[in-house]
Amino acid sequence: MPSLAPSDHNRSTMSTEEPAIVLSADTLTSTLEEGAATRAPATGAREVRDELLKLAVIAAHQLKSPLHSIQTSLNLLMGGFVGPIPANQRALLDNANRSASRGSNLVSDLLRLRGLDVLSADDLVPVNVVDALRTAVERVRDAADEKRIELSEAITLEEPDMGWVLAEPSVVQEVLFVLLENAVKYTPNAGRVCIRVFVPSQPYELPQPPASGRDVQCPQIACEVVDTGIGIPPAAWRDLFTEFFRAPNARRSSREGTGLGLAFADRAIRLMRGRLRLEPATSGGVKALLVLPCSPPRAEDSRGGSAVRRARHISQRVVVVGGVSAGAKAAARIARLDPDAEVTVIEKGQFLSYAGCGLPYYISGTVQEQRALLSSPLGDVRDSSFFHALKNVRTLDQTEATSIDREARQVRIRRLSDGQETALSYDQLVLATGARAAIPDIPGTDLPGIYTLHGVEDAEAIRGRLRDPQAKEVVIVGGGVLGCQITEAVALQGSRISLVEAQPSILGIVDPELAAHVEKHMARRGVRVHTGCAVIGLEGADRVRAVRLADGRSLPCDFVILATGVQPRVTLAQRAGIELGTTGAVRVDPEQRSSDPLIFAVGDCAENRNLITGQPTWLPTGSTATREGRVAAGNICGHPQSSPGVVGTRVLKVFDWTVASTGLSEAEAVDAGYDPVTALIVGPDRAHYLPTSQHILLKLVADRSTRKVLGLQGIGPGEVAKRIDIVATALFAGLHLGQLSELDLAYAPPYSLALDNVVTAANVLQNKLDGLFEGITPHQLWDLLATPQPPVLLDVRLHSEYGRVRLADSLHIPLGALRGRIHEIPKDRPIVTIGKIGLRAYEAALVLRHKGYQDVRVLDGGLDAWPFELEQL
Repeated sequence: MPSLAPSDHNRSTMSTEEPAIVLSADTLTSTLEEGAATRAPATGAREVRDELLKLAVIAAHQLKSPLHSIQTSLNLLMGGFVGPIPANQRALLDNANRSASRGSNLVSDLLRLRGLDVLSADDLVPVNVVDALRTAVERVRDAADEKRIELSEAITLEEPDMGWVLAEPSVVQEVLFVLLENAVKYTPNAGRVCIRVFVPSQPYELPQPPASGRDVQCPQIACEVVDTGIGIPPAAWRDLFTEFFRAPNARRSSREGTGLGLAFADRAIRLMRGRLRLEPATSGGVKALLVLPCSPPRAEDSRGGSAVRRARHISQRVVVVGGVSAGAKAAARIARLDPDAEVTVIEKGQFLSYAGCGLPYYISGTVQEQRALLSSPLGDVRDSSFFHALKNVRTLDQTEATSIDREARQVRIRRLSDGQETALSYDQLVLATGARAAIPDIPGTDLPGIYTLHGVEDAEAIRGRLRDPQAKEVVIVGGGVLGCQITEAVALQGSRISLVEAQPSILGIVDPELAAHVEKHMARRGVRVHTGCAVIGLEGADRVRAVRLADGRSLPCDFVILATGVQPRVTLAQRAGIELGTTGAVRVDPEQRSSDPLIFAVGDCAENRNLITGQPTWLPTGSTATREGRVAAGNICGHPQSSPGVVGTRVLKVFDWTVASTGLSEAEAVDAGYDPVTALIVGPDRAHYLPTSQHILLKLVADRSTRKVLGLQGIGPGEVAKRIDIVATALFAGLHLGQLSELDLAYAPPYSLALDNVVTAANVLQNKLDGLFEGITPHQLWDLLATPQPPVLLDVRLHSEYGRVRLADSLHIPLGALRGRIHEIPKDRPIVTIGKIGLRAYEAALVLRHKGYQDVRVLDGGLDAWPFELEQL
């Protein structure tokens, strides 16, 4: 039985009480002699050090919150969220941020180390070492890429069960992170870090579990990290696992550290009945080797000194294909509702249940660590260990489902790491295969330097590209929701952006008069928006260098992001003969069942039903996917549920504006057979006298004959999402305008107006339908102004307002002077009254109609809603 030391038999056994460090033979001898001479004083020193550590942990608890607050404030400042930062101030902020980070790291390391004192056997669950390692590797990848360090992995496990150990999930990840972080930190630029996971051919001597009574050794798994770094001086080896100790060459280097990482790693591995050893690597760096006893993820009975697997009653076998939002939700709920179900998740990618909608914010730097997108709100990383330990779900990541045998009720799968194929039997099957990026059929899409954003790997690639100082000219193809989200993310990294959209306006989720305002807002942030421009080719030799437009222009670029939409991923279902709907996604009933009653489809691969029109639709969103996963799980477990349909609620952030919509747009209402009537409302989102007040622009759509509410769109820096949610609820309830206008909504000056913006919009539409006034939209007036006989433009704002900005050739009569100067207004021409937001224009129209003027209309939303150019002094 080998030890963790080299082959010298004198060093084959180490006490479980001593740090497990491996040295050369001569160094080890002198170290042991010195240790024997100083052991008694060392005991007293250890007690003093423990007391100091306790005091330090108490201080760390007190410092954690203020340090976090300081870092958050610094990140907001440096991210430009409160305005531009001059270069001289940015340098000071950078220094402050680095200092705060050092303090935060020290606090985290102290709390992490002391947290081991409360770790008990009850906290240990089966953890997949390979998953934990991959998470740790991703956490150090940015630092490795920055130093051009090659990270190589070699995972040689013949059986999947050999990858599991009995441990605390977050602790295993942190130990591996400590080893990898040290390797990357102390390896010079262009170096190499090699990681190997394997089953030792001969077991190492490890501590036995307390009171186990077993003489036999458990199977083991080993993880080895070898670097080409600066190494460790011989005299420093014996103290490496001592709190706050750093080797002299590490202290002399510019690399920061707390001296707590290895102390934590050694103590943690011992608590999990394993060993950690360090020794000089042949490359001149350090080789770290940790060994843990295997613990396959099934219950065991140790009676009679032998391990016997308990027989488990399985109520049903459920296979879920796809482990992101919808699939992960379905699997977790099935495990909760039916604890005896055997639930297996197959995921082609490396990451499970990640926050896909958060990817743009990871690119922008708002989300600092990739780990945050993979974690639950409580901080648990959603990997195989998480799903097994907390959800009782088996996951097979980096595994592809290749075919479905519906008659045999089997899914054929292939492990991507080695190509091994096998079959899984199912009683119920859930398809959550999601969507894929739609790539336009134009020349050059295969050139290097072209990216999509449809997964963590894509986000990592874009973020890495943005770190290149030479990659500052970016073209984003596609001006929809995803394209605009990425635009903000890339702009916050300091790149120059050209946004190209083939349609006449960006953001199809809102009508053109609102989209025009968003386009102007983006232009003020330096984004060059090109609408009505189709891309006909991507050009370059070694990599993409330019984007060719249909109008003959060529936009030079350093790289391109394609945001041209997504398509449902339905190949697996289609090959199995499962029926697709008219949208191209899998057709499902309200219970999420496909044409095969044993196969459910959820998320972006499944068709939806529009609750307003009753027609099939396909609206891929994370919230819809999660709801559908929950519905399918309930039906699989005998808790009947149904999906009522969707109204198409969407929201996004464009710099400091919110853009959102729910229900039907005006054009969609026409296509659905309605006779829509609309209202444009501009106003503050809360009491105007509060400094937190911000303006929003809303467009409410209703049916003329039934007064049924059909949809709402909103943009602006104020609280838009709240208003969208109000109308989304009204759409689900089938409310008409009268009911919407009478809603009893929360009111207090810091949160709302006495009559909320939504209520005001409903009242305006009712006034229109009741014949109290006639409105005209900005686009309708724009078209009339181009005719030979345009209407009279009556501007009723104050002199100060009119003097700053106005429509050309408008007649200015303030509302207060209107009755005395009404004779100046011709009666033989159409009149359009104009105010700032529409209220004074409405009152002016009432005055004119009372005085006998017949053809009078009010500009919807006033000049604040006018998306075209204005005359300015």
